[in-house]
Amino acid sequence: MLAVIVALSSCTKDFEEMNKPYNQPSTASVADLFNSTVSSAQISYQEQATYHSFIYQVTQQSSQYASSGYRMENASNEMWQSYYAMLANSRLIDTMIAVNANKANMTNILAMNKTLRAFRTVKMTENFGNIPYFKAGYAIYGDAFYKPAYDKQADIYLSVMNDLKWAVDNFSSSASQVSLGGSETFLNNDIAMWVKFANSLRLRCAVTMYDKNTTVASSHITEALTKPLLAEGDNVGLWPAKIAGLVFDMHAWSFSANQYIRMGTSMWRYMSNNDAKDGSGIFDPRCKIFFEPNNAGEWAAYPQNPTLTTKSEGGDPYNDSRDNNWPTKGAGCVYSPVNYYFKDRTYIPELMMTAAMVNLLKAEIYARGMGVSKNLTTARAEYEKGITTSVNFWTNIAINCPKWVVNKPASLPSSAQLTTLLSNPKVVFDPSDEAGSLKKIYAQMWIDGFRQPWDIWTLKRRTGSLPMDSDNAAYYDKNYSIYHRYTYPTSEQDYNLANWRTATGDNDSFSTKTWLEKQDFSQ
Repeated sequence: MLAVIVALSSCTKDFEEMNKPYNQPSTASVADLFNSTVSSAQISYQEQATYHSFIYQVTQQSSQYASSGYRMENASNEMWQSYYAMLANSRLIDTMIAVNANKANMTNILAMNKTLRAFRTVKMTENFGNIPYFKAGYAIYGDAFYKPAYDKQADIYLSVMNDLKWAVDNFSSSASQVSLGGSETFLNNDIAMWVKFANSLRLRCAVTMYDKNTTVASSHITEALTKPLLAEGDNVGLWPAKIAGLVFDMHAWSFSANQYIRMGTSMWRYMSNNDAKDGSGIFDPRCKIFFEPNNAGEWAAYPQNPTLTTKSEGGDPYNDSRDNNWPTKGAGCVYSPVNYYFKDRTYIPELMMTAAMVNLLKAEIYARGMGVSKNLTTARAEYEKGITTSVNFWTNIAINCPKWVVNKPASLPSSAQLTTLLSNPKVVFDPSDEAGSLKKIYAQMWIDGFRQPWDIWTLKRRTGSLPMDSDNAAYYDKNYSIYHRYTYPTSEQDYNLANWRTATGDNDSFSTKTWLEKQDFSQ
């Protein structure tokens, strides 16, 4: 009680110091605020749990044999708080630069800030739909900004893409530009990489909104293709191995805390020619990186849409004791788990954009003629490059992860192995079958995005074309087809009720489709 009294009494001390104008020196520097923005990009505990408990099943990138007990609403609260704290800091960076006498030499910092804000904003609006944006994050400037209205996803998307275009056009290699030095832990002041990241994110956004605003999207696509993009070896994300002190504790927690995910039949059927338990049918090298055999050393996929006759599952393949005793998956583990090593907290990255994703986006662009002339030869080349880049990337993850010991690849796949993969009937690109080849492009995006299920959820909603298990489809329709977005956190009803009601019509539902989503999948 004494500690509380002292703390409360101290709250009134030096208020005038705390309330200095935003454009006066304060304890928060641009570097501090930028680092906070980078740090906020980490996936939170409940968000991670929700991806495993719900989104993986919506996208069918893995299956779940029992309900975890987690609620999507918990993730909504976490994501909302994290995003708007970031947005306030990001807005403040803009303001501090705008009033700085040396602002002309801070263009790179401003462009970095716009790029990170764009990434976070795209993810938020794709998860929720309409969100407060244009007047959000300005509460320090007065009560007029305390309760911001919800803005349309279409308008937010256009604004974010313009920010990314500005960033790409204004990043500078001039020695006169102010550097954040050691405070720039994200891309380590590599301006060329910043340009690639911003431009690749812009390309992804343009492709995503293409069917909703073809004219604007085409313009961005055409221009983005003429500027630097992520290429093999360029994979953007948060890497514990590259940022001192960064540890992803939520990785271990989100696997072990009542998570019941297993390799599902949907992914298995795109990686293996048959159900041979010895794995002899596996043709995609990523299968043995994403997943592992069951307790008996056998490959067995859990039905994506289980029935009452599905064999019961159990065991504990994500327990920490496996670090020193690999076989201890539990006798009840009869289906193949997600690879235990993805629990790693100190090496496995949280990805934002991969080079393979860019190749596959380009494959879609040329296959459909989005902002460019249709060219199926180029589409095929980008498609095969995307697959090769993805396989090499994920293999390198396993090779370079210090914790990865069992079933560690000795080297990258040989050219013969890659040829076998690319020529498999489930993978081969056939220019004479445009519709079929386009579905294969989406399937490879789906596989490469195994640890980016939020992106694949967006892909599913905008295309309606992902590998989905048709067995017992009624199960999927009942349990997972209802999820089209996260609902808003309850705090919005407490503190922003009028605007929440305008945005939802008093009916905030998971089943409400967002602007980006394809409305009629029969077309």
